[in-house]
Amino acid sequence: RIIYEATWNEFCDWGLELAKIRLNDASHSDAEREATWWALVEALDTYLRLLHPVMPFLTEQLWQALPHRATDPDLLIVARWPGVGERDEAAEAAVGALGELVRAVRNARAEAKLEVGAWLPLDVYVEPDLGPALETLRPGLERLAHVRPLRRHLSREDLHGTAGAGGGLAVIAGSVEAIVGTGISDPGAAEADRVRLEKELGDAERLLEAAQARLANEAFVSKAPPAIVAGARASEAELADQVERLRERLGR
Repeated sequence: RIIYEATWNEFCDWGLELAKIRLNDASHSDAEREATWWALVEALDTYLRLLHPVMPFLTEQLWQALPHRATDPDLLIVARWPGVGERDEAAEAAVGALGELVRAVRNARAEAKLEVGAWLPLDVYVEPDLGPALETLRPGLERLAHVRPLRRHLSREDLHGTAGAGGGLAVIAGSVEAIVGTGISDPGAAEADRVRLEKELGDAERLLEAAQARLANEAFVSKAPPAIVAGARASEAELADQVERLRERLGR
């Protein structure tokens, strides 16, 4: 299940889509586009090795179509198992946070029954440490969320004061806040947006309660690996922040 989700949800749904946008961007040099191709090859090679024991024939066929190192064997079945390489956890977290933003924008648009193909403006606030990733991935975020222009604000107050004055759909995704401009300011649309935020708050509160109960369990805190406990604490803090900002948005 983990391999399936990584292949489908991360590589295909995000990696390939972001790579296509980058490869079609003429502002990038040939060297940058070539590096993108090789990153895709390396990732697919790894996924095929991991999937081979449960999908031997299909993965073998696909692996034959990839370029290989001189040290690789002729057949995937006897190729080395992937090793554990270095991870850029900061980059992973940044891409994950921006991915959550795209999902939240898509969800808000769908629940408001907005035209799927319409390009809508998006005003967004991100924490300063997420700013560089936002600028790097800006073309991809605009395409995947179908928003244009994407305007970045340097404070939440500026976001709420400038973008919020004209109405729109409020989006809260982790530490990121945004407003999707719809051009619709009637009371019915505003009430529907409030109902959506109320639902999101209820979901976040339930997740927060579960996270707090887990951390209150002495057996979990004392016996689980330190990295797992640290991850649970970070998740609890993020959920608490999300609940607080949703409550503020709803005037509670």
